[in-house]
Amino acid sequence: MHSGSDNLDDLDDRVRDIAGLITHITTAAAFADRTVRPDRNPESDTTRLKVTQLTRAVGALGHALADLGEAVGHAGALRQLAASPRSTQRSEAIESTRALLHARIDSARGRLNKTGARLHQVAGRLTAPPAPSRSTSPSVTTPHPRPSPAASRTR
Repeated sequence: MHSGSDNLDDLDDRVRDIAGLITHITTAAAFADRTVRPDRNPESDTTRLKVTQLTRAVGALGHALADLGEAVGHAGALRQLAASPRSTQRSEAIESTRALLHARIDSARGRLNKTGARLHQVAGRLTAPPAPSRSTSPSVTTPHPRPSPAASRTR
């Protein structure tokens, strides 16, 4: 979305996108939270971290959505101002309202960028830890099938 946009259709699309993300991420956090066992093990700790990061992201998305909600209000005011008779006051009001609109869009964009960067930064810690390696005792051997020669492709 461009900062200069006062198109209500564009704002509508972004609001729907963010509302959908909030729903999706909240559902993922709730699901992950239900799987956390009360014990302290690496898998549970990773899941707790995942839930924490997801819920923080939802909080930031909520603030971005609020910013866009205000932007929608400013875009509506611009529509109203555009229909009013031309005057110096109208021009000043349009400039002022457009500046407020752009500030809200820029604020939403900044929040989304920071949230994305934070999630990207911790993404490595959000993956499940590797399963503990099983050491095979010398008396236990794991059978490995011998590779068979590739079939000939000649006709």
